[in-house]
Amino acid sequence: MHPTVVKFGTFAIHSYGLLLAVAFLAAIQVFLARGRARGLPEDRLSTLSLWLLVLAILGGRILFVLTHWDEYKGDPVGVFRLWEGGLMLYGGYILAILGGILYVRHARLPAWRVGDAAAPAMALGIGIGRLGCFLNGCCYGLPTKLPWGIQFPPESYSSGVFPGERLHPSQLYMSFSGFALFAILLAMDRKRRFDGWLFWTYIAMDAALRFLIDFTRYYDETSFLGKIGGLSFNMNQLLSVGLIATSLIMLRVLKNRPSAGTLPVGEGAGAVAAPGEPPEGETRAGDAPAVPPA
Repeated sequence: MHPTVVKFGTFAIHSYGLLLAVAFLAAIQVFLARGRARGLPEDRLSTLSLWLLVLAILGGRILFVLTHWDEYKGDPVGVFRLWEGGLMLYGGYILAILGGILYVRHARLPAWRVGDAAAPAMALGIGIGRLGCFLNGCCYGLPTKLPWGIQFPPESYSSGVFPGERLHPSQLYMSFSGFALFAILLAMDRKRRFDGWLFWTYIAMDAALRFLIDFTRYYDETSFLGKIGGLSFNMNQLLSVGLIATSLIMLRVLKNRPSAGTLPVGEGAGAVAAPGEPPEGETRAGDAPAVPPA
C-alpha cells in the first residue's frame, strides 16, 4: 500500500488522486479517438468529456457521503478530502449518464453512437482507477485463505477491521475486470451492430462482474439489505441487478428499432484511432434522431 507517491513538506501527491486523474485522461483520449472514427464532432465530445468528468466525481462522492454519513457528520470538511478515497462507482454512473443525456440532446448528437464510443473508455478508466483504490488501501476485501490474499500494513484502513489478516484484493479484481472489458469491447466492436449495442452490453457485463466481485468485498452492516441462504446482498448488488435488467430491455428495444442501414464491417469499429488521424467517415447504422430519446 502506497497512499502517498511523493511528499515535499506539506505538499503531497496521493496515489488515489493521481491514478484517478490518469484514469480520466486516458479514458477521455480513447473516447475522443473513437468518436472521431465514428464521425462525431470532437469539439462537442471534448465539452461532453469535461461535463462527465465533473459529474462522475460529484455523483460518486455524493453517494459515498450519503451512505457513510456517520463518518462525516462530525467532520463536514472531510467531504472534500477526495485524495483519501471515497467515491461510489454507481453514484458517478447515474449522475454522469443523466448529465450526458441532457448534453447530447442539447448538442444534437446521436446518443447511442456516443455511448458506443464511450463504452471501452469507461472500462479502461475503471481498470486504472481501481489501482488507485488498491494503493490507497480503500475498498478492501474480506478475509481469505487463498494464496493471493493481501495483508495490508498496520496503518491501512483495513487494519481496524481485520488486523493482520490476509484479505481478498477486491480492488485488483475490479481493476482486472475493467482492463478485460476494455479489450473485449474493442474486439466485439469490430462486428456489425446497431447503435447502442456496445454501450448497453458493457453496462450489463460490468454490472454482472461487480455483482460477483462484491461477494469478496467488505462493507459495513448498514450497506446490507438482507440474506438469501448464506449470502448477504448489499445496495450495490441491487443496483447491479437493476442495471442488468435495464441493459437487456434497452438492447431489445434498440435492436427492434427501425434503422437507416447497416454499419459496414471495420468502418468506425473496434480500433482506437490515433490522435490527429482523420475520421473514417460517418456511419449510418441505427442513427439516432437529431434530438435522441432519453
